[in-house]
Amino acid sequence: TQRGAVLATELKNNAFKLGRWTAQAILAGCDTMKIGYVSRQQPKDPWNHTVLGVQTHLTDGFAEQIGLTRNNMFGIMRTIIDLVMQWDDGKYLILKDPTKSVLRIYELPWDAFGEDESGEEEEEEEDQELDEDGNVAPVQPER
Repeated sequence: TQRGAVLATELKNNAFKLGRWTAQAILAGCDTMKIGYVSRQQPKDPWNHTVLGVQTHLTDGFAEQIGLTRNNMFGIMRTIIDLVMQWDDGKYLILKDPTKSVLRIYELPWDAFGEDESGEEEEEEEDQELDEDGNVAPVQPER
């Protein structure tokens, strides 16, 4: 069906987000998930959208459909912890490559990301509104 094709495309293009949302729903004890599809009303207007459709899924069934299990969720974390525990004490940064299914782990100097003299910059960041992914939300124009 067309709905199945749309979901398959979203799984291909946004597998990480759907997996994260499903894991959050499982950990929160949610029985159902609703996935909404929206589109911009005008291509250049990032604020006004139209709801194209909503799909309801049982959380456990959806997790099974995308191959996500509790053992898998915690197994990935366990693998990373076991790997890092073999290394010398230090400061490490884990980054996911946005275009590939690759996690990269970098060793950093102890003072990286530490307190620096420009404390004003940190205060500005705290006042900014964040979206559900932790990114700074764009400023919405006044009407």
